[in-house]
Amino acid sequence: MKKLILGTSALVAASTLAAAPTSAAEKIKLGLSGYLQTSFVVADYDSGDQLPTDIRHEGEVHFTGETTLDNGLTFGVNIQLEARTTGDQVDETYMYVEGSFGRINIGSENSASYLMHYASPSPVPAWGLNDPNAEAAGFTTPATSATEVSDADKITYFTPRFSGFQLGVSFTPDGDEETGTGASPYAVIKDEGAEDEAYSIGANYTGKFSGVALNASLGYDLITRTTSDDTDEISAGFNVGIAGFTFGAGYKYTDNDGGTDDLERQDLNLGVTYGQGPWEIGVQYAYVEEDDAADGELNAVVVGGNYVLGPGITAFGGVQFFDGDGSLEGSEGEDATIFFVGTALSF
Repeated sequence: MKKLILGTSALVAASTLAAAPTSAAEKIKLGLSGYLQTSFVVADYDSGDQLPTDIRHEGEVHFTGETTLDNGLTFGVNIQLEARTTGDQVDETYMYVEGSFGRINIGSENSASYLMHYASPSPVPAWGLNDPNAEAAGFTTPATSATEVSDADKITYFTPRFSGFQLGVSFTPDGDEETGTGASPYAVIKDEGAEDEAYSIGANYTGKFSGVALNASLGYDLITRTTSDDTDEISAGFNVGIAGFTFGAGYKYTDNDGGTDDLERQDLNLGVTYGQGPWEIGVQYAYVEEDDAADGELNAVVVGGNYVLGPGITAFGGVQFFDGDGSLEGSEGEDATIFFVGTALSF
């Protein structure tokens, strides 16, 4: 797969160099966008005798821009800055080029299978049960999308979409290295650490038939390692929209999860939402199972809704229920109930 990805990139680069020698396109100008999600939270854990309260907020500021040359090629940049102090202050930063051949991303960005993944809908911003933006329960994070190499620097190619179908492939030279987390552009190029090369392939379909919207995806990721067995991730998902309802599900199987030999993990989520006009309500369920020397199970449910107050302003609220045991017991005990209410801003 590595040769396939590098070969495709070389062909695209050659065609780019052979295109029109001069362009009247304007220099890239950066625009500003992003989001901020803030919640007031009340938690009830089975290991305590009081209800702790807290404020949770998560957000990013995005600097984006692109320009199209006379030959039709579009070059762009995407830089995402975390809206809070964190060790990974620059979340993602990459450039891209797209045209009739498709699109190429180069830099710190998620893999092809992650970006093309579909799963169940969440009834609320931030607090959904598929790789959520906000957490308060102290349990493992459910996620049916491939997250093993996350934003490690990589190159990704997406084909044009044909009759609703699209393919994507990614190559990650070093799964331990990510721009913005200590990696220097002047660092010595050397052998990789615990995570070696990684490969990803994804495919999805989007279509609409007689008022029914269908989205479906399938992905596979391979993370090669130097100190343990390789990790494999297989992911799949879909959602269907009809008459205000959206139904969906997602599934991921991971072998040697996190580089732990013989640790098998399964993630599943199911959900349904219903909305008309500015409001939406729904329920989402997540299940996680680990099969190792210390087996574990996690069941979680979120019930909630949201209401659009105005352009880019959404109020939301709901409750989460968690129940874990074995290796998937939470840090505050086996059970947790989380109440939350908040506002999500996009700009």
